[in-house]
Amino acid sequence: MSSQTILVVDDERRIVENILLCLKREGYQATAAYGGNEAIQAFENATYDVVLLDVNMPGKNGYEVMEHILRVDPDVLIIMITGYASVESAIRSLKTGAWDYLKKPFEYTDLLKTVQNALAQKKLIADKRAVSARLEASERRYEYMVNNSPDLIFTLDEQGCFSFVNQQFETVLGFKKEELIGTAFARIIHKEDLSKISGLVGFDKFESRINDGMHFRFKKAESMTTSLNPYDSFAFMELKATPIHLPASDDRAEFKGVYAVARDVTERVNLEDQLRQAQKMEAIGTLAGGIAHDFNNILMGIQGYASLVRSGFDRESEEYKRLICIDEYVFSGAEMAKQLLGFAQKSYQETSLINLNHLLKMSAKMFGRTKKDILIEQYLEKHLWGTEVDEGQIKQVLLNLFVNAWQAMPDGGKITIRSENVVLDDYGLDPPGTYAKITVSDTGIGMSDEVMSRIFDPFFTTKTREQGTGLGLATAYGIIKGHNGIFKVKSTPGQGSSFMFFLPARQTRVGTATMVEEKQRIFNGKGTVLLVDDEKGVVEVCSEMLETLGYQVITALNGTEALSALEEKGVTVDIVLLDMVMPKMNGKDTFDQIRKKAPGVKVLISSGYSHESEIKKMMEKGCDQFIFKPFDVATLSEKLKSMIKTPEKV
Repeated sequence: MSSQTILVVDDERRIVENILLCLKREGYQATAAYGGNEAIQAFENATYDVVLLDVNMPGKNGYEVMEHILRVDPDVLIIMITGYASVESAIRSLKTGAWDYLKKPFEYTDLLKTVQNALAQKKLIADKRAVSARLEASERRYEYMVNNSPDLIFTLDEQGCFSFVNQQFETVLGFKKEELIGTAFARIIHKEDLSKISGLVGFDKFESRINDGMHFRFKKAESMTTSLNPYDSFAFMELKATPIHLPASDDRAEFKGVYAVARDVTERVNLEDQLRQAQKMEAIGTLAGGIAHDFNNILMGIQGYASLVRSGFDRESEEYKRLICIDEYVFSGAEMAKQLLGFAQKSYQETSLINLNHLLKMSAKMFGRTKKDILIEQYLEKHLWGTEVDEGQIKQVLLNLFVNAWQAMPDGGKITIRSENVVLDDYGLDPPGTYAKITVSDTGIGMSDEVMSRIFDPFFTTKTREQGTGLGLATAYGIIKGHNGIFKVKSTPGQGSSFMFFLPARQTRVGTATMVEEKQRIFNGKGTVLLVDDEKGVVEVCSEMLETLGYQVITALNGTEALSALEEKGVTVDIVLLDMVMPKMNGKDTFDQIRKKAPGVKVLISSGYSHESEIKKMMEKGCDQFIFKPFDVATLSEKLKSMIKTPEKV
């Protein structure tokens, strides 16, 4: 039994019954309505595929009924039936919405044929709608996929102008679709990449795709750029493309443009740059490590002998003051060697709770001696809170800031130094709390926002090659970050600059006078020290310092000699002063053997070039102290004092 339903509407019962009989015999489900109102009521209660509708009926005529039915179901097919057919009535029926027209009397074969055609047409319409719905759904799906792709998808016409762009152009670059369609691809390309466009626009000469990817820099819309960072004005894109060839005849296709996909690889490029930068830093660190090792040994001799000579003069004498200056310059040289090492490895920190005012005064005094055209003013908090820092590293920060300020004032000027106690809960400091704030201001040329956004980048500098390498501020920034602090900069072109750094502080007072006096104290001692170092110059100066302090000295130029010395009968070694970096058997291996042969002996390790992790491991293994080269006789005496409990002050 067919599921197709037909409504037969006519005011003549005999005609309706005959039509019903004919349709049911063919398997159709047919329903009768004897007038217009009855037809409307029947249609409101059920749905029908086809309506056979008489034109002339009492009450509502066929045209009125048809209008009502089509309002209820626009998809129903209506076949008009009348005994008074004319061209005008047929046209009116079709215009009103009828699908076909039958004139009474008609053969039932004609009726069945007309009904079959109507039902076939209805099926075609339904199939077409289903196909259209699927196509529309597919189109929406692919449109969604294209517009929500993380890549930029676009097509260019034969002239190299945009003919389609997806939503990502607005998301990534800030360009709306209507801004780009019809405009040249070259419009959004960085000027240095324009030469590559010819290979893309002239794609009709090539049959294959560009699969390897071309790299372009796509400009961003002004709304997405910032003056603080020029790299924000474009994105690095890896582009893959294929030519569009459409049939022009049975045996020929014409080039109609280019289909392309561009992937944002800005982050990858930045990571690659960082990797190259890290590799560069590693290479610099390796080179500087060798230089620093030898350089520190040279400085060791200078500082060692200078400290020995200084001990023979009164502290108020001119000779003593000049020797102190030598110490300060040696220290600066050692810190400069550490500066490069800091990029490739973490430097070992010997921290202590200090009053930063002491470092500010000492550093300003030292810098002021050599820069007579610079006026230095100091406004220091009298009760500055104590900070846990590595003195040498903070001195390096201050020196770099002073040099930077001096170079910003080529005709001379003023440097203002301030120290303050502050309690902060912003500035990006985690955790918030109490900090010592140090400010170094100058009256120099100032900086633009663009320059200020990059001043802490390694190797970025506005100076000539002879004036600087761009490492100073990067070093200072790294040191402050390593102390869990933060840097802030304020500057206006033509009005100078202010560099501020914040270091975690304790709300406790730490004096400065006591510190200075402690640094000048020398402690004598007793006992035997085994001095192990591969540099003869270091052995000579250290031997003399140790003997001056009252110790007996046994020397060894390598680890093997040191182990042999420990095995000699009648010799008792109290302390081993052990160099970390030596050929053949290094300090680590030598220490392991010393612990096996003489587990009770105290060990003081020394180095001018060692990774922080290596030094920490040595301390964890049982080394008693660490001393950084170069060192003077006072520093050496303090280290030995802490290891031997019977010091004698001189």
